[in-house]
Amino acid sequence: MIIGVDIGNYSVKTSELVNFISKVSESSSFTEENKITIDEEIYYIPSGEFSTEWNKSQKDNTIPLLYSALARCEGNYFKVVLGLPVGQYKKNKESLKAKIEENNFKHVLFKNKEKDILITDVLIAPEGASTYYNLTPEQKESIGNKQLLVVDIGGRTTDICLFQNKKILDVKTIPIGMLNVYQEIIDDVNELYTQELKLEDGEEILKDGLFLDGEYKDNSFIKPILLKNFNSIYKDLQLHFNPSKGYVLLTGGGSKVFEKAFKNRLKNIILDNDPVFSNAKGFYKLGINLWKE
Repeated sequence: MIIGVDIGNYSVKTSELVNFISKVSESSSFTEENKITIDEEIYYIPSGEFSTEWNKSQKDNTIPLLYSALARCEGNYFKVVLGLPVGQYKKNKESLKAKIEENNFKHVLFKNKEKDILITDVLIAPEGASTYYNLTPEQKESIGNKQLLVVDIGGRTTDICLFQNKKILDVKTIPIGMLNVYQEIIDDVNELYTQELKLEDGEEILKDGLFLDGEYKDNSFIKPILLKNFNSIYKDLQLHFNPSKGYVLLTGGGSKVFEKAFKNRLKNIILDNDPVFSNAKGFYKLGINLWKE
């Protein structure tokens, strides 16, 4: 079975529409629902804290997260397509591929079901760029040979890929993602309201507001945080590319958060139809093309 697996810094997504938070803990949990045993090693996924390691090929949680994703899918044999940020792709793709190949067989127990999982083939693809392969035929026809900038706003990074005539001409990885935004929100809340909230609470506050002591608090401090991070992304976009040419495709989990800001600056924005799963589905289509199944 061919499968695309997007092991993001915030969440893991697959082309089979599996989606869970990218947190791994070896400490026991109050519930056994998140428990998974991989070759007699016990993990709780999602549980614990996020990994903020910059080099994704060196993350300790890659193998547990990958097998947790595969355990949630039907079948025992997988041809897997994974991704790396475009700025890390050339340098680190072989080391990530080697890591997967060295751990290509595991015995897994998940939700009272045991199975042996064998990864028979591995392909590493550039994140963000893979979104291009998940465009609809209508979108591709509309873009034609015009310039396309894919802006993929993820958990730890924003990946930018320049396409022209359907080929990648340039790439850039910016070290800003939604985890940065969440952490800045939490830092301000903890200082303003003498709290000890953690990074994981940032998404909830951004989405639903700040609720403390039985009431919603003023959250006007969030707008400057969003503006600062958007300006950092947009500045790099302008310095390295010309976003006014052709089209700019927004994708990734953070694209909805910054959609309005981008639209206020640019009139050539295309919104991804499925920004959360776009990379994983693009990985899958690359796998189909490579392995011809």
